[in-house]
Amino acid sequence: MALFWRIWVAVTLVNLAVLTIFVGLATLQFGSINSSLAGERLLVLAGHTAAPFESAAGIGLPLSTVRNADALLEQARQADDAIVAIHVFDSTGRIVHSTASPAPAEIPPEAAAARASSDHLPWHREMDEGLLSSVDIGAVDGSSAGGILIVYSRSGIAARIWVMAAELALAAVGVLLATAGLSALLLRFGLSPQIEMFETIDNAVSSFERGAWRSAAGGQPPSADESDASGLAALMQEAEAKYRAAGRALSSARDSAS
Repeated sequence: MALFWRIWVAVTLVNLAVLTIFVGLATLQFGSINSSLAGERLLVLAGHTAAPFESAAGIGLPLSTVRNADALLEQARQADDAIVAIHVFDSTGRIVHSTASPAPAEIPPEAAAARASSDHLPWHREMDEGLLSSVDIGAVDGSSAGGILIVYSRSGIAARIWVMAAELALAAVGVLLATAGLSALLLRFGLSPQIEMFETIDNAVSSFERGAWRSAAGGQPPSADESDASGLAALMQEAEAKYRAAGRALSSARDSAS
């Protein structure tokens, strides 16, 4: 059975390596998709939150003068527990309303750079602060009066990724156990002749080795008929006898020459 176990272990290890790579790649792909979907969802929330501020900016009022701004932002923040803060900022990046306490004075420099590079279009990006999503608020003259910035916790994204990784790993363990059992059955019945042949040869070699050690120790080696019915041990014993005879003849010739 040694050949069977060797092949089975090799097949199982190959399956384990393939499943590990699959789980890793699938988790990375899910993380990318999950981050993108979370950013798009936050952009929708930011767009709805920006509606009252757009009305004020449309008639030329500063964003800081919007009534009930804090209540509106807090209501939007409660849409997801992973939302860290929602900021309303003016055209210079100064924060005029925020759910954070204390509120920062300005939006992060990375957010200002992302806003400038997006040409004031809606954008979302993962940064050190977390997942940031932002939409601009248009002014009367068509310029930007400011915008809404939503800060989403990285732990909220990571939690979903870990849950998916755990589910994939559990499924992979089930697949590994199923394939291990199936491969054991297929190998046991498919390679039965080869396994029996290997065991016969292995037994013959083991018997020959034991006989050689007994002979070297002065004992009586087992007969070929007792050690191997296939005759392999007899052939090895015959080869060993010829080898020893040749060695003795060579030694005698060397002594005669001396």
